[in-house]
Amino acid sequence: MHKQKLKQSQKFKLSKEQIQFLGLLQIPLIALEKRIEEELEKNPALEEEEEENNDIHFTKNKRNNKHADIVIPEKEETLHEFLIGQIPLHNLNDQQKLIAEFLIGCIDNNGFLKSEIFAISEDLFFNHKLTVSEEEIIHVLKIVHQFDPAGVGAKNLQECLLLQLNRKKQSYEIKLAKNILISSYDLFKTKNFKKIKIKLNIDDNDLKKSFNEISKLNPKPGGNFTLPGDSASYIIPDFTMNILDEKIKIELNKSYKGNLKVNKYYNSMLESLKKENNKEAVNFLENKIDTANWFIDSLVKRDETLLKTINCIAKLQYEFFISGDFKHLKPMKLLDIAQKIDLDISTVSRVTNSKYIETPFGTFLIKDFFSEAFHKDDGTTISNKVIKEHLNELLENEDKRNPLTDEKLSEKLDKKGYHISRRTVAKYRQELNYVSARLRKEI
Repeated sequence: MHKQKLKQSQKFKLSKEQIQFLGLLQIPLIALEKRIEEELEKNPALEEEEEENNDIHFTKNKRNNKHADIVIPEKEETLHEFLIGQIPLHNLNDQQKLIAEFLIGCIDNNGFLKSEIFAISEDLFFNHKLTVSEEEIIHVLKIVHQFDPAGVGAKNLQECLLLQLNRKKQSYEIKLAKNILISSYDLFKTKNFKKIKIKLNIDDNDLKKSFNEISKLNPKPGGNFTLPGDSASYIIPDFTMNILDEKIKIELNKSYKGNLKVNKYYNSMLESLKKENNKEAVNFLENKIDTANWFIDSLVKRDETLLKTINCIAKLQYEFFISGDFKHLKPMKLLDIAQKIDLDISTVSRVTNSKYIETPFGTFLIKDFFSEAFHKDDGTTISNKVIKEHLNELLENEDKRNPLTDEKLSEKLDKKGYHISRRTVAKYRQELNYVSARLRKEI
């Protein structure tokens, strides 16, 4: 028990400087800028020395590599703001405008109405002392259904798709698509084409045309808008990698324009106060100066630790960084890096947390380079992400009319030398965002 208590006390015996360093180590570049600004604001002994030609590297989302895709909202307007802006375009009285605003407030970020009509009626009464019948709310909701984007305000996916089809020219294919959604929605969800054809007495050609129309619709009409509180349109990578003569060079990006330093005025003031023997003022200034020095030292140590870690990762994953091909990614754990650079695993975890590197092949999340090992029959060890890459190729190139089952996928991977179970294939398939074979089937 005594040893356990001693270990616990040692574990939590971190100095103020260590705590500050670990905190700075964990945060990504985009958050570091704010942290520095906060420190500059609260500590007058710390100041920034301006330097030229030290710009922040802003990187728009690139599609050079499918694995490097990072979804960045292009619009700064939220869905709710967009909908509210359309209210004046419709002939609504004051009460209807209030109902419309309340309804829009009940729409989630995907564009769906998440409250029941009776609940909205009760909320209007309790929050606005407004007595409104469910019929009045439904009437206003139908007007909201006319707002862009098409399908917004639906209570479920079925209604969302129907609202979009209602705006299209009512051709035979559109009418048939609506009929399928209304009369055979459960069969549509499971892609039971055979039963749909029998039930509606249609042939393969008609079924295919109607399904093509449905496939063009947007299942999440609010999905293209910026989320509330999310105004970031750019990624600020923590590292920038360049390749010259097959040699990798990695630079650490900075979030501040110049170097931080202790204010000279405070140093000279401290010397004067020491001569005057003003202990209280001396203690105050010494504390501010020490804090400034600790912060500067922590930033320097942070930079050194980050570069040390990323260079070690680049060395281990050299083939990947040269080619940009995930098939060349080697299995790698946090422990592997920690042992090579003599750091604690928790420290390496902090370094790699929420940080990005910009490469000639795209911008990658550092943690994506870590993966579990898979042992092949020939004794070689590869990353399980290599298997996922092969699995992704099989799924992309499969016959859409006769998609591969997990068992068939397992057999094909087995022929490539990857002996994994059907259950593991299903797990990897789900991680790659592919549904089951039955749901992938097309006409």
